[in-house]
Amino acid sequence: MIAQCCKSAVPALLLSAILNLSCFAGTDEAGIIIRDVNLIDGTGSDIQFAVDIVIHNGKIAQVGQTLQWNGKAQIIQGNSRFVIPGLIDAHVHLDTAVFAQLTEAERTEAIRHNPRAFLYNGVTTVLNVSSEEEWIWELRRAQRAGEVIAPRIYAMGSMFSPKGGWGYASGLPDSHSAVEKAKHYVSKKTDGFKIVLEDGLGRSGKFTEMPDKMLNSIVAVGREHDIPLYIHAINIEEYERAIAAEPKAIVHGLEDPIPEHSTLPARLKQHNIYVVPTLSLFKSFVTHDGSLDSTILRNSVPGFMQEYAKDQQYMERERMLLNDYTKIDSYQWVEEKLPLFMENTTLMHQAGIKLAAGTDAGGHVGYNFQGYNTPWELKLFVECGLTPMEALVAGTRNGAEVIGVENVLGTIEPGKFADMLILGSNPLDDIGNIRDIGLVIQNGRIYERDYFAYKEEDL
Repeated sequence: MIAQCCKSAVPALLLSAILNLSCFAGTDEAGIIIRDVNLIDGTGSDIQFAVDIVIHNGKIAQVGQTLQWNGKAQIIQGNSRFVIPGLIDAHVHLDTAVFAQLTEAERTEAIRHNPRAFLYNGVTTVLNVSSEEEWIWELRRAQRAGEVIAPRIYAMGSMFSPKGGWGYASGLPDSHSAVEKAKHYVSKKTDGFKIVLEDGLGRSGKFTEMPDKMLNSIVAVGREHDIPLYIHAINIEEYERAIAAEPKAIVHGLEDPIPEHSTLPARLKQHNIYVVPTLSLFKSFVTHDGSLDSTILRNSVPGFMQEYAKDQQYMERERMLLNDYTKIDSYQWVEEKLPLFMENTTLMHQAGIKLAAGTDAGGHVGYNFQGYNTPWELKLFVECGLTPMEALVAGTRNGAEVIGVENVLGTIEPGKFADMLILGSNPLDDIGNIRDIGLVIQNGRIYERDYFAYKEEDL
């Protein structure tokens, strides 16, 4: 939501630094057999006990009991641990660094570690909804080529917003400019268009709202070229405009009460519009998940960021800077709206609207940590009435569907990419157990979780 309001353009040297983190070869041809695991496959089906999983050439070859593999194979003894698909965060900004006060050197270091922060927290795929376009597309290319250790990156350049609009650094002066940008993005094989309808928090009107002509022009290009639309909206009027555009997803929750006889939930379901409510974003304005001294947080972010997060004066200054940008008391606004964001997520789930996990990672709103907050999003789904199984589906299969890659990602089934987590405890007993990661498997490559932990010498 606030991810791009307070940052300068990403320097080319920073991309080079990320690419130099590590390079690795393609997937080995030898098979991998994971023996004796309890499988939660991401489809919503019941847990399967004492399962074997065979991986070959980066993909899942077989799932079943007492499997054999004809050929060379590495054997991993699961010892009745729990396997789930890799998590998918459907709303991130990899080129942002949480705190607005960071020095340029600190900001560079934080952004360099962002891809590993996601993998450390079990996020093997991200949808990057807005970043500096050439930077993010080059990072996407490098990830797909195996030149960088990162989650699978799906990306769509910078957001579409009018001049003077929300995130106005990318503001468009007119509909013609919007069409030209959209066509340019099509030529870059964008993974979607992010369209911002907001005119400011709490209907403040402090920012320019996108006019219908501009919105319709962008939508038309998207439909012509089969580009999925992702719409930033947070109130009833913006949701109504979003539904009319028939996007793939609305990428924030709803701040207004849903009237008792409103048809809005039914129309969201009818048009198969996903909602990515970013609950952890709104929560992170004012609080955080777990202890700020936790080992998991320490391994997710540079040490200086963990220390800043514990410094009350530093965090108060962060609040002042955000309020300067939003031109309202944004923290008072979110305190008032948090119960409605949670309640509406519950109502949407009950109405059969598909939810997906997304964090708006990195925006300057308090404790909006990259990667670390994705498991928190699933925990908040459970607080909204989803079962742990439903929350896991939202964080895996549904995320793949939002991106449009459900044929290759999101569930543990033969033929799909081998992206999965081996957990030490059952997430169906307690959704918080998704933080109990032992191994991260991406594209058939097996990593000890601590391989991705922040280490100053890496940078």
